[in-house]
Amino acid sequence: MSWFFAALLATALLGVVNILDGHLLQKRFPSLKAFILPVGLLMVSYNLPLALGFPFAEGTPPDIILLAVTAGLLRAFSVYIMLFALKTEEVSRVIPIYYSYPIFVSLMAVPLLGESIGLLRWLAILAVVGGVILVSARKNGNGRPFRLGRTTVLLILAGLLISGSDVINKHVLEVITFWNSYWISGVCLALFLLAVSFRRSVFAELKGLTKPLLCYSLIVLDELFLFGGMLLLLWAIQHGPISLVSAISSTRPLFVLVYAFVLLRLIPGFLLEWPAGRRLRILQICGVVLTVGGIAAMNLFD
Repeated sequence: MSWFFAALLATALLGVVNILDGHLLQKRFPSLKAFILPVGLLMVSYNLPLALGFPFAEGTPPDIILLAVTAGLLRAFSVYIMLFALKTEEVSRVIPIYYSYPIFVSLMAVPLLGESIGLLRWLAILAVVGGVILVSARKNGNGRPFRLGRTTVLLILAGLLISGSDVINKHVLEVITFWNSYWISGVCLALFLLAVSFRRSVFAELKGLTKPLLCYSLIVLDELFLFGGMLLLLWAIQHGPISLVSAISSTRPLFVLVYAFVLLRLIPGFLLEWPAGRRLRILQICGVVLTVGGIAAMNLFD
């Protein structure tokens, strides 16, 4: 299997993860906490064995471990915000905004990592900003589709957090292995989700689930897609040019848009409906394409 096909398949699988997250949050679970409690428990069950199988090398500096944990916590908070947005917003809006965060990585890398941004990357950044504005467009009281949704601010904050996590990880990965970083991130996310959701009231909500077997089966399927997608992405990064692999993986919002469009036609009600209005839909589709193109260009010009 070529690195190109592995990166493309990984991106397609991770797009399915976002679709399943949206369906479970919007249609199956009564609250965000009720969804993240079983997810957190499942993540603990497979990340702890990874921690035992891939321990830190002897002599790893404590400050590096602390930075890795900090990066994991930043990512955990960012993912929580993204899931919060998926609870109320259609997935075809949330994912393009959330995955525009490489713009913040580029801006942070200039003062913190000494990287430079050329003219082409600045143009790509402007394209991402324009795409996010179009994707975020909502109708206001006068029927004009140019009011930004309030969820956009939260997703921008989530982008800042995960960008900080990536910048820190770039530093710590010079000392620890990818697998160390992977299980630290997983354990931090799992513990964060459990800290937020491990409540008696949440267990009561789970007892009242309709079709609980189906709900938990979908969560397991969701995690399998996530694990498979991440492994393929890791393999592609190891065997292919990082800039091209990143460019391919940054097209995930486009996969999500296609999945959402097909599901809304084949299985009405699987996801939240898109906002009414042909003009608004066209604007948001253009925004997705512009965002994906800008992110891909940022990686190609790196």
